[in-house]
Amino acid sequence: MFGIFIFYNMNTQEFTELAHKFKPALKRISAKRRFLGFIDADDLCQEALINLWKRSKNGEFQDKTVSYIIRSCYFHIQNYIRTHKVRADMLSLEEPVAYNAEGSFCLKDIVVDESGFFFDKLNSRLIVNEMMNNGLKKKEKDVLCFLYQGLSLRETARRMGMSHVGVLKIKKKISLKYAAKYYR
Repeated sequence: MFGIFIFYNMNTQEFTELAHKFKPALKRISAKRRFLGFIDADDLCQEALINLWKRSKNGEFQDKTVSYIIRSCYFHIQNYIRTHKVRADMLSLEEPVAYNAEGSFCLKDIVVDESGFFFDKLNSRLIVNEMMNNGLKKKEKDVLCFLYQGLSLRETARRMGMSHVGVLKIKKKISLKYAAKYYR
């Protein structure tokens, strides 16, 4: 029965021998599947060996072929990479990132604004103030205020207790009212 391993009641010594047989194949798989820079190929190989150990202790590989076992390790590595991807996180500029004797530093203190759009920002702030004081209803003012603060449509809707489609309609109403006046 070449190529079939029986994992029933396997002790650590038997698993060590088996791991030495599988390790070259697992290293090849983990080296090829290293899509992310922060996950080392050795870490992926170790993760595959841990998976192999756990599944063999549960008897999942009983009467399975070598190719089946290696393929299951391959799929485990793929799932491991998929679940451990770094997601983009948003950081607040006001959130403290460092502390010293005087107090804390925020990102806005460290990061320099080199865009040169100060007057554009000032102009947009003046336009928003004028819009808030000239003919907007309460809901429209709230939507404009939340969106100007940087909240998304869904976050604005959640805070106002309405659907995001309703917020979108109010936003379109505001833009139709003031588009001709401010943005020609």
